[in-house]
Amino acid sequence: MSVVSLENPTYSQPNSLKNIFNPSSLVSIITNSSLIFKLFCLALLLGYLSTFKGDLDQLLCIVPGKLLPPNFHLWTLFTYSFVEYNFFELMVNCFLLLLFSKMLEPLWGRIECIQFYFITTISVGLSTTIIYYTLFVASFNEQMIFNVAIHGLGGILGGFTVATKQIMPDNVVLDLGFLRIKQDNLPILTILISALFFVVGLTKPTYFIMVIFGVFYSWIYLRFFQRHKNGTRGDSSSTFVFASFFPSQIQPFVAIISNTIFNLLIRLKICKPLPKRYNTAGGIIPLR
Repeated sequence: MSVVSLENPTYSQPNSLKNIFNPSSLVSIITNSSLIFKLFCLALLLGYLSTFKGDLDQLLCIVPGKLLPPNFHLWTLFTYSFVEYNFFELMVNCFLLLLFSKMLEPLWGRIECIQFYFITTISVGLSTTIIYYTLFVASFNEQMIFNVAIHGLGGILGGFTVATKQIMPDNVVLDLGFLRIKQDNLPILTILISALFFVVGLTKPTYFIMVIFGVFYSWIYLRFFQRHKNGTRGDSSSTFVFASFFPSQIQPFVAIISNTIFNLLIRLKICKPLPKRYNTAGGIIPLR
């Protein structure tokens, strides 16, 4: 049965995350990434070096209590993602940025990649700040807003997994016979690994929170707002619904909740209805 779809064309991407650690692939990632993201890596290095220079890093990280008046450190929404305190995390983040450029820039273009980066990081930074203000209101503990430094690329890590899920969901990242992981599984897997690292004390709670918000806000942007060259917005494909981020066993329950919230947002005119897909038999294929 043929389908006439109003959704965006499916992305085609020859690259996969499966073989990125081959020496030739690593060299290709470094050489084929764009100049702007190499400059982002330089900014990461400078942000790392700032952690050795007195309190300079505190002017670059988001400190929740200083983001709002009377301090009003709004510039930290743009700089916090370039600060890391650990050299290993610095190297991982540089590799993540170069891989981001290598895989997505040929599809989206340089401007869209930069826009995605800052939309995700700014949204994550603001939302993480709100979380700590909420904890402050609940506990009246000023350490929640003045002794916390929001920094790093946790939000972009979450966002990158969503982008790869969108463009090539069926590519296999790991196949051990008894365990088969596709790029479609990466967002929820990244959240679970971040949660595990937080529980065992390898990362701070801030990083876990940032990964969750990174997944969430990047999905919202790619699903509803990203502009395409054909004049359309978002990605209305059935493989990119919110429920698809969860195991198949609970997807129907997640779909009920997400559809209810989405229909409410439509009534409030915050979101627009997604286009319907029709097949030749005259039936409607639901998108959410």
